[in-house]
Amino acid sequence: MQESFKQRRAWLCWEPGGSKDIRTPPPSPGADSLSTLSGCPGVSAGGTEEEQMRPEEALNGPLEPQILQDNLTLSLAEVLPTGLPEALRIKLELDGESHILELLQTRELVSGRPTLVWYQPDGTRVVSEGHTLENCCYQGRVQGHTDSWVSVCTCSGLRGLVILSPERSYALEQRPGGLQGPPVISRIQDLLLPGHTCALSWPAPVPIQAPPEHPTGQHHIRRWRRDVVTETKVVELVIVADHSEVRRYRDFQHLLNRTLEVALLLDTFFRPLNVRVALVGLEAWTQHDLIEISQDPGLTLDSFLHWRQTDLLPRLPHDSAQLVTATSFSGPMVGMAIQNSICSPDFSGGVNMDHSTSILGVASSIAHELGHSLGLGHDSPGNSCPCPGPAPAKSCIMEASTDFLPGLNFSNCSRQALEKALLGGMGSCLFERLSGLPSMASVCGNMLVEPGEQCDCGFPDDCTDPCCDYFTCQLRPGAQCASDGLCCQNCQLRPAGWQCRPPRGDCDLPEFCPGDSSQCPPDISLGDGEPCAGGEAVCVHGHCASYAQQCQALWGPGAQPAPPPCVLTANTRGNAFGNCGRSPGGSYVSCAAKDAMCGQLQCQVGRAQPLLGSARDLHWEVLEANGTQLKLNCSRVHLDLGNDVAQPLLSLPGTACGPGLVCLDHRCQPVEILGAQECRSKCHGHGVCDSNRQCHCEEGWAPPDCITHIRATSSLTTGLPLSLLLLLVLVLLGASYWHRARLRQRLCQLKGPSCQYRAAQSGPPERPGPPQRAPLMPGAKAEKQSPAWTGEGQSPRRGSVELSELAKPVALKAG
Repeated sequence: MQESFKQRRAWLCWEPGGSKDIRTPPPSPGADSLSTLSGCPGVSAGGTEEEQMRPEEALNGPLEPQILQDNLTLSLAEVLPTGLPEALRIKLELDGESHILELLQTRELVSGRPTLVWYQPDGTRVVSEGHTLENCCYQGRVQGHTDSWVSVCTCSGLRGLVILSPERSYALEQRPGGLQGPPVISRIQDLLLPGHTCALSWPAPVPIQAPPEHPTGQHHIRRWRRDVVTETKVVELVIVADHSEVRRYRDFQHLLNRTLEVALLLDTFFRPLNVRVALVGLEAWTQHDLIEISQDPGLTLDSFLHWRQTDLLPRLPHDSAQLVTATSFSGPMVGMAIQNSICSPDFSGGVNMDHSTSILGVASSIAHELGHSLGLGHDSPGNSCPCPGPAPAKSCIMEASTDFLPGLNFSNCSRQALEKALLGGMGSCLFERLSGLPSMASVCGNMLVEPGEQCDCGFPDDCTDPCCDYFTCQLRPGAQCASDGLCCQNCQLRPAGWQCRPPRGDCDLPEFCPGDSSQCPPDISLGDGEPCAGGEAVCVHGHCASYAQQCQALWGPGAQPAPPPCVLTANTRGNAFGNCGRSPGGSYVSCAAKDAMCGQLQCQVGRAQPLLGSARDLHWEVLEANGTQLKLNCSRVHLDLGNDVAQPLLSLPGTACGPGLVCLDHRCQPVEILGAQECRSKCHGHGVCDSNRQCHCEEGWAPPDCITHIRATSSLTTGLPLSLLLLLVLVLLGASYWHRARLRQRLCQLKGPSCQYRAAQSGPPERPGPPQRAPLMPGAKAEKQSPAWTGEGQSPRRGSVELSELAKPVALKAG
């Protein structure tokens, strides 16, 4: 039997700043709450907000569920003290009809062992790393209903969501005033939650790059597009509860239960998009807030993202962090996040108001903000983005404002937006394989391959894998692999070196099958600082975005960067039309002259309205450059992206801002800061660094340091064993010429004139490669010169505009 939540703990405490480590003994098994055990007296006190439920929310309950176990009918209270079973069958009455829920534990919800963090009265941080949680959450089906889905937790009674069909859904909520007891069962359409709005923040539009050509034609392009969309993505999530949220609940255990229930619903919402949500950490600010919590969600988001980057992320790796607060945000807004920010150490997070006693309402709001991080915009009003759901209101998760029901589904618009973002290179951290908990016995049917299993395709009614026996979770006779992996075809392993994931952008690298696994390796990209976009930018976190690309992503294909004097004048003023961000107090910050290109985007546009939002204010300004010799028409735009914009549209990190200079933290800094050259030196001139700071070797050079010359004709990633290396040599001689040619071309572009590759003497003609990479170097000439630089043969000089560093030639397209 698995150990219970209270029986197995190991505590690690340290003083703020990490100057002192204190190991504390395991707490007493007899204690009844985590807050009491950890010495957090502020937590166990009663919450400041009493949970209440309106009468109209409880038309169907409470009703006592019955557990069907070993031909016996038991209550939940009779089953739980003996330990949580791996499978549950629950008999439940819904609108007078008896239904049986067939459930399995959700191992993937807490894949691995999540970290729990709280604080003692003296400020000491207490960390329970590798915590063994009671596996009290379940997912499954309603017997006899093929389109049904159930997500419930038994941590504090039976709570969760039962979907009989798109038109019949039920919420199982906790009874007011008590942890235990039968649930209050409500029809979804009866949950009349207060109207609320999302506050969306846009740091800058991320250019979506066209999918690269695949070596063997359109059929494989379609297959690759399908693979990227259908391949399971995993969001490793950390939820942070601020002090007001902690005080709202009676003890830490109650808060933990609610967090697990919310995380379970998040996983349920995203599952149809082939995105899974795994809770890897919960941090509770049990004594006081670690940032300033403001009623302005934009200011709170700025503070939270800075804390996440500098404090949370270095000690607890994750993909996204979501702050939950009981503080009321101003107006109808209940959350804010950054668009297209997933996997970013700077922006991947959101802030959410715990605005409802219903876990459905809170989970739907967090799903909305997490959706923004994944590249999903607001659904259009009307019927252009319909969602299934109970009448009379059918709410989508990504609707900007939800007046009646919490959204339970993503619309087709959201599905298309996610596909576009993934094909454009977003989300490299998501392509990781879920792993089970080694301390638990395997459960066949939970769609998670665990020790002793070769495959797991789910319930018999769900399994469509011809390679897997759903009764035994073993491969069928003759099968080498399960078909859920990109490196498995017709139940046979693809050969080593087969390209399973082509590059998804200028900064991405291809992945190849290892030959002994059905899974494609994790996604990797070029390391930070590698030039891209023809020298107009460098790769940062796997993304490449020149100034011109950012303008076009915002305004359309015809947009170009404004002349540098226009950029300088606008962004040094520090107002809504030009700035370098906002201060903690919310005021606009003016750019230093040398940092002007790293502030708000200033573009020359050929259309009245942007692709995102609308132009709230648009006017032109006649600017004298170089005295009175030249007059420029500079457009000034204040974009309306909703009443919730927390940050202006700033240049993305990695944008070129001068010779050998790029934008980092909204400042123009030397590209050497990113360490690309230092990392590349470890590759001895025969490779480049990837996002793991490991060598991606040229053709004919062996990993891990590219120092050993081999006769192989393929590019290999570091870490491959010698036997696999030799196997790759044989397989790729005749099977992957195009892969070698393309990667050879990409590496040549990085190395420039010094590249010594020779063209192959035979084989199919090479397809066009990505745009040429040009190093950021002094003297690089722009593709087009702005009139500000060359008008009437005049050299730039100080006039009515301070050109400063912008007067130097930069490899940047100008309008």
